[in-house]
Amino acid sequence: MEILIDSADPIEIREVALRGLIHGVTTNPTHYAHAARGMPFEDLLRQLIEASPGYLFTQVIGGGDTEPMLGQARWLARQSEKIVVKLPMTPAGIEALIRLKRTEPAIKVAVTAVASVSQALIAGLAGADVVALFNGPLDTVSDTPVELVGPVRRIYAHSGIDTKILSCGRFSRGVGEYAAAGTDMVTLRKEYLDQLYMHPYTEQRLNGFMADWKTVFGDRTWPEA
Repeated sequence: MEILIDSADPIEIREVALRGLIHGVTTNPTHYAHAARGMPFEDLLRQLIEASPGYLFTQVIGGGDTEPMLGQARWLARQSEKIVVKLPMTPAGIEALIRLKRTEPAIKVAVTAVASVSQALIAGLAGADVVALFNGPLDTVSDTPVELVGPVRRIYAHSGIDTKILSCGRFSRGVGEYAAAGTDMVTLRKEYLDQLYMHPYTEQRLNGFMADWKTVFGDRTWPEA
C-alpha cells in the first residue's frame, strides 16, 4: 500500500518527504485556498510539483459542465507527469472521464468524493485510474467507514477493473484496517500521518529500556563506526 500526504503546503510536504515514507501528495480546492496566501494558484501548483516525491493529485474546478473540466484536465496533465487529475463524482465528471480515456488515455485520472459502492463501480467502469473514497469524513456519520473498501475491492476483482482504491485516513487504526481491506493507497493530513508512528505502549516500553540502561551504564552508548 502507498501512503500519501493530504496537503497543499510545499514546506510541510518537503518535511514529510524527508522521512522517505510517502509516495505522493493529494490536494483539493480547499487546500489550495488555505495555502495560497495571495500566491497565484499556478505558482503554487509548480511548487507542489517540485515538492512532491511522486504523485500529485490535483482537482479540476467545477463539476457541472464537462467541457471546462476537459480543458482543465488537459492543461493540468501537461504540467507534469506527476499529475493525477481529480474529476468529481458527478454525471459531468464521469462523462469527462470517459471522453478523456477515449482520446487521451495516458492522462491519469482519479474520481473524487466517492461515498458509496455504487459510485465506485461507476467510476471503475468509466475507466478511472484511481477511485478516491470519501471514507475519512464518513467517520463522522458511520462507525465503520472501512466497510466501503472491501466490497469495492471484490467488485473490481470480479469485474476485471484495474482501478486503484485511494482511502482517506484519519486515525492510525483506520489506516491499518484500510490496508487489510485492500486499499491501494491511503492519504492523510500531516497531523494524522504523525500519529502512525505513535502508541502509548511503545513509548512506555522504550522509556523503560532507557531507564534500566542508565541505572547501570549511565549515558554511555555503543561505539559509533
